[in-house]
Amino acid sequence: MKRAVQPQTGRPPAFAYRQLSTGIFRLRSAQSLLHCDSVPLSRIAERFGTPLYVYSASAVRERLRAFDRAFRNIPHTICYSVKANSNLSILRLLGKMGCGFDVVSGGELERVLRVEKPAAKKVVFSGVGKTSEEMNAALKARILLFNVESESELWMLAECAARLRQRARVALRVNPDVPADTHPYISTGLHEHKFGIPIREARKLYAQASGSKYLQVSGVSVHIGSQITEVEPFGQAIGRVADLVDQLLADGHNIEYVVPCAVSRYIFCSNLDAALLAQRARCSRECCIERRTARGNFWWWMQP
Repeated sequence: MKRAVQPQTGRPPAFAYRQLSTGIFRLRSAQSLLHCDSVPLSRIAERFGTPLYVYSASAVRERLRAFDRAFRNIPHTICYSVKANSNLSILRLLGKMGCGFDVVSGGELERVLRVEKPAAKKVVFSGVGKTSEEMNAALKARILLFNVESESELWMLAECAARLRQRARVALRVNPDVPADTHPYISTGLHEHKFGIPIREARKLYAQASGSKYLQVSGVSVHIGSQITEVEPFGQAIGRVADLVDQLLADGHNIEYVVPCAVSRYIFCSNLDAALLAQRARCSRECCIERRTARGNFWWWMQP
């Protein structure tokens, strides 16, 4: 735990070596102790034992505020991706700051409801393979939106909503056929990928969905991959989504939300904001931005 003071690179910003200036542990040499915020990690280890994970609340808050500032010119709801880290304390912290949540299972939804039940109004349910039981739970919680991945899922959701006599708010996840410069296993935006509904077929499915008494067409969702390091693919994808929104509005649909998913922590928020803002003026819808960046560089692993 002790080491000489020297410049550090690559360390999470909430973690730093510091000298203790008060108390019986005050150091009188050039050495220091590793801290999380203002708390020495040695003190945490003594209290809780090891191994353990230590999370920085200040770093989580800073990440959320940075996103909020970056998109201040766009009506938006930031939805934290629960699969990135489902620690209840982190979810509770984000919920109290007014953050929404992106969930991909009934278990993740249950964790959100356990720590911040009113947050259900800002929950987006994404992911393939949703079960009818999970759909029922989400409908009963009255979540904000279902990101629907396929035609079969759409009609399963309609059946669940009909049994509960509720209307499910839906956004179809469209595949915009946009290449993303990332690993091929986590690239999901080209037409040959199995994810989402081909954007050329989406308009027909929206028309069918609008004919259901228990489905409320509310948005368009797009997800082109993870760990994307360039802004351009996001701009291209949102541009094609904006074209689709124009068509859907002309067809008489009430599109309230555009959901660009998997915002990468490798992209500066201000640059991504510019890419979205350039296209947002065309579709004039609120953005539900699913983000995972709160998970990066705010924790430390301790072991004996």
